[in-house]
Amino acid sequence: SSVKHTEILAIVSARWRLWLAWALAAALLAYAGVCLSFYLRQDGIVFTPSRALVATPRKYGLAFEDLWLTAADGTRVHAWYVAGAPGGREVLLLHGNGGNISHYLRIILALHRQGHGVLAVDYRGYGRSEGRPSEEGAYQDAAAAFDHLVLTRRVPADHIVVYGRSLGGAVATWLAAHRAPGALVLESTFTRLTDVGQARYPWLPVTLLSRNRFDSLAQIRRVRCPILISHGRNDTVVPARFGRALAAAAGPRARFISLPGDHSDA
Repeated sequence: SSVKHTEILAIVSARWRLWLAWALAAALLAYAGVCLSFYLRQDGIVFTPSRALVATPRKYGLAFEDLWLTAADGTRVHAWYVAGAPGGREVLLLHGNGGNISHYLRIILALHRQGHGVLAVDYRGYGRSEGRPSEEGAYQDAAAAFDHLVLTRRVPADHIVVYGRSLGGAVATWLAAHRAPGALVLESTFTRLTDVGQARYPWLPVTLLSRNRFDSLAQIRRVRCPILISHGRNDTVVPARFGRALAAAAGPRARFISLPGDHSDA
């Protein structure tokens, strides 16, 4: 009887170990599937463009030029230019990951009311711009817009303010590191896109899976102009700690301003 009891326990134990092994294998397979899905779908998470323009600067009574710019790889991107008053700066506006330039008219209006000229550009795949969104493509599109101001409109580079919001802040930081604007203004942006992704998906190896880096932390150390960084204290999309860390990495060239509000209304 004792032998039979031992044999039964051994059989149950073996079956239990086998069940655990199958359960672990199934869990690992499911996790690998989630990782693969994230890797394949990440462009759709990072870039959420809208093709339809909901309005133009005429909505606010602003005269504007409808422009087509050509990036270094030949992609044609759409932009608006609103002239400013004498003595104003020229602001290159680089918007966030969603919508298109027509969703940022309030910023164009605010800058125009301060007397500044504004060039707002849609990255490839956004609005009327050709192509598909990508990190490298966004950099090329921003560079084409900056070069348009310098080469076509004869604006001195140090008279240009590069203004980037959210994901556009990473594009703006890259541009300021590769050109020489007069100032860099960043709103509600981050250190690296992978930092934000890791905070949002702590159970995924985001750094290993990400093709899109948008590494502002590395780029901002190369920026030589004055930098203004603002962030909403209640931002849950890009927590304010990332904006503070980016300002700290920039050193004495940067000023950080904490604002009431969240990611959209700071």
